[in-house]
Amino acid sequence: MVSYKKIMKSAFIRKPFRSIMSTFSTFRHSQRASLPFKLKIESSAVCNLRCKMCPLHKGLKRSQGFLKFVNFKKVFDQIKPAYLNLTGIGEPFLNPDVFKIVRYAKMNKAIVKFDTNAMLLNLENIDKILKTKIDVVSISIDGTDKKSYESIRIGGNFEIVKANVKKFVRERNLRKAKTEVHMFFVLQAKNIEKLPEFIKLADELGADYIAGSFVVNLGSNENNENKIFDYKGKIKEIISETQIAVKNAKAEAGVKPLLDYLRFGGDKRFYNEDSPCFMPWYSVFITWDGWVNPCDFSCDNEVVFGNAFKQPFKEIWNNEKIKRFRMQLLNNRKVISICRGCGVNESYLEEEFKKMEKLPFVKYLRYNKNKKC
Repeated sequence: MVSYKKIMKSAFIRKPFRSIMSTFSTFRHSQRASLPFKLKIESSAVCNLRCKMCPLHKGLKRSQGFLKFVNFKKVFDQIKPAYLNLTGIGEPFLNPDVFKIVRYAKMNKAIVKFDTNAMLLNLENIDKILKTKIDVVSISIDGTDKKSYESIRIGGNFEIVKANVKKFVRERNLRKAKTEVHMFFVLQAKNIEKLPEFIKLADELGADYIAGSFVVNLGSNENNENKIFDYKGKIKEIISETQIAVKNAKAEAGVKPLLDYLRFGGDKRFYNEDSPCFMPWYSVFITWDGWVNPCDFSCDNEVVFGNAFKQPFKEIWNNEKIKRFRMQLLNNRKVISICRGCGVNESYLEEEFKKMEKLPFVKYLRYNKNKKC
């Protein structure tokens, strides 16, 4: 099995032109951008759970519904992404068109991923996942026992989720399918002490990759009651136990951001206000009803550039509004409210860009980021 990074590399191999153009555009980071390498389009804004930290629980204002295949195809055919993520704020399995969408994307050589809470990961849906050859299924489990899990994922059943994941991994292995099983943990006030146990649980259930994030502001939702700013427990012990669990796990665990967050003790400085983000050059988030956002942190349409179901995506992707947004993000991330509470830090990309600049003439291709928009 391969890690998430290798999955992304395979997307480059499948669609080299789109991937190279998007990479160059990101490296240059001018006002304009090539069509995005990554399309994150919301398959569902309807969910069977009401998780404590989710906008659906916190009072989402925008409308809810399902992505229709005809609308998906309209956008997909214009972008031709190398990587497709069908995740939003809802549960993908509830969308009656989701596997039709997956089949079309796979037919057009895209890497496909979606996230699920696994409550509906029954044998019928497992069969459809494996037959359509979805590349990555990420399963969100924010607790390691009935009490911790069900106090966060309201409406969920811990035993059902565990049983479903076991069935999925077992069936995947029996069929020798290549679908990656990832498990994801959202670190928050109620489960901080469960992080080491989560690593062990995910490994026991057969995950190929283990990851997580800390609770963040999603749009205008501050989520303060779920953050760990005031946690008084034994942080050092949690970090140490997590490191041991990662070392002993068979699966790859990408939890360094969580450990860094714990070391900062929830300090607001960790929100990377001064760190680079290049997502609006290579990625886009589109809601189930067509609204084009810079990313899913704009979960309640706080920042939209147009509607991809009502006008050509190419017109939206480089319109004046998104060009101004890119330059604001490049010059001063702090002025964008949804970006201040975000944990994305793409300093590693900036380091790669600096290496590229050492090649003859390449540095002259970079856009002058001090240019006023």
